[in-house]
Amino acid sequence: MFNTCDDLDGPFIKYMEGQTGMPTWGVGPLLPEKYWQSSYSLIGDPVIREQEGGSNLREQEVIQWLDTKPRGSVLYVAFGSEVRPSADEHNQLADALEDWSRPFIWVVQHDKDHRPDPGLLKRGGNRGLIIYGWAPQMMILSHESTGGFLSHCGWNSTMEAVGRGVPVLAWPIRGDQYYNAKLVVNYLKVGYRVADDLSEMVKRDDIVKGLERLMGDEEMRDRMVGMKSIFDNATPEAAFDSFSDFVNQKLKPA
Repeated sequence: MFNTCDDLDGPFIKYMEGQTGMPTWGVGPLLPEKYWQSSYSLIGDPVIREQEGGSNLREQEVIQWLDTKPRGSVLYVAFGSEVRPSADEHNQLADALEDWSRPFIWVVQHDKDHRPDPGLLKRGGNRGLIIYGWAPQMMILSHESTGGFLSHCGWNSTMEAVGRGVPVLAWPIRGDQYYNAKLVVNYLKVGYRVADDLSEMVKRDDIVKGLERLMGDEEMRDRMVGMKSIFDNATPEAAFDSFSDFVNQKLKPA
């Protein structure tokens, strides 16, 4: 069983069936019931998951900041809680966001080697918002002002971006994130890679170029809206029914 659906991942589910020699089912996307009830409205994170650690900003403060920005104008930058770019790449990202002209939210962890220059926000004024620690990601992605997501492409983040119709600038760090990025960029075509060669250090110019492509591609944004529709209409119940039929058949006396 895979936490995805045939409409998004059909060829890959079939590939795994061929590789394992076992029947496979896409039983996702698996998200809390509250998510589906809020499919076309702003989602408050406490409704669907517990806060993981502290934060310098309350969810309401983030909402108020987003409410002041034009529709689709904000870039959301987050790498999850387990991975992050190198310290040098972190500095390149800070420089890119400072040079860029659009508003952004940047989530950083409590790590002295990965903290932005304190002057970044002062120089950027109200254009940037830095969240230290836990961030209300679902709420940010579901806000109408959010127009792009610079992400490590962890599976949950990838599905949340697709589910909320937000195009992705992929910056995978390790493991399955590279395959998730390939799904987003090459197969679904709802994002770009942050750089062509991720085996080398990602530099400021790469990041700025990627951001401009991401936020300026209206055709890709339309494709992402289509992906969101597929996501919203996914029917994992059919896969569960198929699995149940398979089990019942196997349990029948020979």
